[in-house]
Amino acid sequence: MQNNILELQEKQFGRMHDFHTDRTANIIEAIYEVFGDEAINILDKSGVDFYGLFRWHIERTLSIIDTLKGVYGPTLVDIVLKRESYARNEEGKRIANKLGKNEIDDIIPFFSGGDNENILEINERMTLVKSTGCLIGRIASDINRKEMLYSLHCNCDKDFVEGFNCNLGCEVVQTIMDGHDCCIHRIFMRD
Repeated sequence: MQNNILELQEKQFGRMHDFHTDRTANIIEAIYEVFGDEAINILDKSGVDFYGLFRWHIERTLSIIDTLKGVYGPTLVDIVLKRESYARNEEGKRIANKLGKNEIDDIIPFFSGGDNENILEINERMTLVKSTGCLIGRIASDINRKEMLYSLHCNCDKDFVEGFNCNLGCEVVQTIMDGHDCCIHRIFMRD
């Protein structure tokens, strides 16, 4: 009986931990997408750890990957990237279903932060959009793990777009992670 109670408590803690982690990540990403480094600098000066928990989870994830890669080799990384690609594709599908529409104009706010000034170019076949807030890019630079985080994050943007609408494609033109002041994505209709 005692083991069942402990097991139940652990499961409940796991659900609450996941809930609060997701909430924190969503709040941090929303603030950063709109205000960028300025908001982080303000909070850093005030002593608030704005993205410490988010960074902690990323570092733990990378530690798990690194440790198991040492045992299983590059196959492990392939498995992780395939799973992340699938998850981002499914996320795109869920969002399109929730919106009840999936045209190119419907996905742009997810890259522009909802700010039309971030749309650099638009025509009936393609939209070039920038984003000035990339928390993952900042963390990747801070922990010197740009290559792996690019694969886990930026490279999966195409999977998100294709899940949203299989007739759309996405090209990552430039990233904050690569040292640019903004990320630029080209979202286009496939031929």
